[in-house]
Amino acid sequence: MTLSYLSIEEKREILRGVYRLESGLPVPLLVQPFAKWYATQEVMEDWALDLARQTARNHAQEAVYDFTVPHLKTGIGLGALAAAFVGGCEFNDKSDAWIRPIIGADPAAVYRLAPPNLRRSGMNSLILDRIACFQAHGAYPLQPCNIASPLTTASYIWGYSDFLAAIVEHRDAVHHLLELVTEATIVWVRTQMAAIRDLWCLSHEDWWMPTEMGIRVSDDVLAAISPRHYREFGVRYNNVLSREFGGIVIHSCGNIVYQIPTILEIENVRAIDLALPHNDPVKLRDAAAGRVPLTMRYWIQDWEDEIAPDLAAYTDRMVELFGPRGILLQMQTPTIQDAVELSTRFRQRPWGIG
Repeated sequence: MTLSYLSIEEKREILRGVYRLESGLPVPLLVQPFAKWYATQEVMEDWALDLARQTARNHAQEAVYDFTVPHLKTGIGLGALAAAFVGGCEFNDKSDAWIRPIIGADPAAVYRLAPPNLRRSGMNSLILDRIACFQAHGAYPLQPCNIASPLTTASYIWGYSDFLAAIVEHRDAVHHLLELVTEATIVWVRTQMAAIRDLWCLSHEDWWMPTEMGIRVSDDVLAAISPRHYREFGVRYNNVLSREFGGIVIHSCGNIVYQIPTILEIENVRAIDLALPHNDPVKLRDAAAGRVPLTMRYWIQDWEDEIAPDLAAYTDRMVELFGPRGILLQMQTPTIQDAVELSTRFRQRPWGIG
């Protein structure tokens, strides 16, 4: 059976096995002519345009022999929950919504924060309206809004640089904020789950995962702090989410190899999601391969100042290095035709779908 004839459920079944670290399965690939979807001002002001673009992207991707499970994105960026605490956000024409921090150099301000109304505060009513709109007019399952870890959300509310200093200098205040944010995260995700009739999964990125695997969070602050501080301020609150949702997938950009042992301390950590060009692949293999599934991306932007390698050769090297078990690879091509041609070549690899 070729990948072109795999149903969505057949793709999901293979992915379930890969997440369980089963052997003898093909290496799932996402081969896409795009990277991150951004909630820019243009699409936030014109939901019909946003829906049309996402629908067209899903249709085009049907020609690619990969493990895309189509969906629609409803969020405004990782700062959505932070916006509920700070009172709103600022849309722009380049990226997800910007959040204006409200703690800064005044750690006592965290004790004046009240839990927000998670149906109305910040941009949450807009997000729920987008969910209703896309359910009424779209043809695909819906993602929830971008899910940030408690550590990431707290950094938006506090202000990044001041927050990094506060985890050393104002530990009690940081814990107070993280407790508020963790509870709000649970309520906000549950609110969206109740609103979405056809839930894609509890992730805002492009790898489908079974809902029973839990929740995927973006936890990028972990790449900027020590394992000791991540254990105190990250692992502790991720454990709460993991217990609530039945497991957790941890994402971070940046060099995270040094944090792998600490990430693996999280209860029911189901996978680690990362930007492969930011990490030493040999050290990453030695730390994690075979112990936990790895969803590894290499978008064009991930190479930063480096010249991106040939995608076919690089992918072959990574499969040889890590082995085919428990890895999922996501790459960005210049065009949809490049994605079709590259995915067609990968089908014939020994680790391909055939």
